[in-house]
Amino acid sequence: MTQDPQVNGPQVMIPGSEFLLSGLGRILFLIGLATLAVLLLLAFRRKKLGRKVPLVCASTVAVLGLALTVAYWPPPFFVPEFPALPALLPAEALFYRPITDLPIAAQSDQWITSQNGLALSAGFRGTVTDGVAFGLPFNLVDAQTPVQQVELTQYPAASFAGPYPITDPAYIEGMPTYHFDQHYLAVDLQKRQAWELIAIRSWFGHWQAGAGATWSMDSLEYPTGSTIAARMPLLPGTITYAEVDAGAVNHAILASTAISAPGKFVWPARGGDGVSTDPNAPPMGAWLRLDATADLSGLGPQAKVVAQAAQKYGVILSDTGPGFKLRGTVDARWDDDDLATLGKLTSDDFQVIDPATVIVSQDSLAIKQP
Repeated sequence: MTQDPQVNGPQVMIPGSEFLLSGLGRILFLIGLATLAVLLLLAFRRKKLGRKVPLVCASTVAVLGLALTVAYWPPPFFVPEFPALPALLPAEALFYRPITDLPIAAQSDQWITSQNGLALSAGFRGTVTDGVAFGLPFNLVDAQTPVQQVELTQYPAASFAGPYPITDPAYIEGMPTYHFDQHYLAVDLQKRQAWELIAIRSWFGHWQAGAGATWSMDSLEYPTGSTIAARMPLLPGTITYAEVDAGAVNHAILASTAISAPGKFVWPARGGDGVSTDPNAPPMGAWLRLDATADLSGLGPQAKVVAQAAQKYGVILSDTGPGFKLRGTVDARWDDDDLATLGKLTSDDFQVIDPATVIVSQDSLAIKQP
């Protein structure tokens, strides 16, 4: 059995009512305490307490605020460690095909030039920065995991209707204070099924999310629903610490870029959310290959393994975001300084490949093998 990250990981608060009550408690406590202090000061100056009703009210507000603050005080947080995962899709899936033999796309030069030499970076770390653990966590579920009906508030028609298995604790992107897309990823290794939610939150036990998806680990079909612009499965293109520690990332890597064309996408993407006004900006789904001659000598050991995967399997533009960032799991064992050396590489070190000759179907994740 793969080690469950929920067993040894931290407890976390969930976006929604828990944060609301925690914040409300602190506000009430401060208001009550300040009011009580003012009333006592006035009474001291007059050398009499006068009416006690205001004092009782202020004390009650302060006590209520203190009680809420204590009840919903964030638990101690540390960055979890996540286990190795098996292959998450069949071997014929596009993620696992080396692309060293594929030709350069005719538009490669203009698409790469439009990126303005963006430095490559890891969108994942091993430490908490500004209250956030950068990277995607995942949650292992099984038949005993409670399933929840989730209200999908932004794209219900384009999402999997549910229900969704949600763990306790539930590890969500951007924890413990929550920023970014707040993805929740769940994997059932026995059932061989995966689920994704974005912008997840819970209001007094009522779960909500912006959108959701599910996909089978034994299928080459696209997910039902989506949580990223490219409408591709998220976790198969995400770097894990276990892969890098083993010495090889044997799959393509999903990436986000600040510069992509609005409304344009190419296989393997099925959608896009680009906002660039540059007419030469690449479409979502552009498949980039790190040049075989790129200088990797200045990279740290972890960064070098990632770069070698970008040379062999490539990087697929799948979402819009700041910079040029690779998807990876959050994990305490990442060396942040090591990963930062990826910045020695830029978008100029890449070429866009043309997968046209190996596409099986525009509606399939399958790809023709070498």
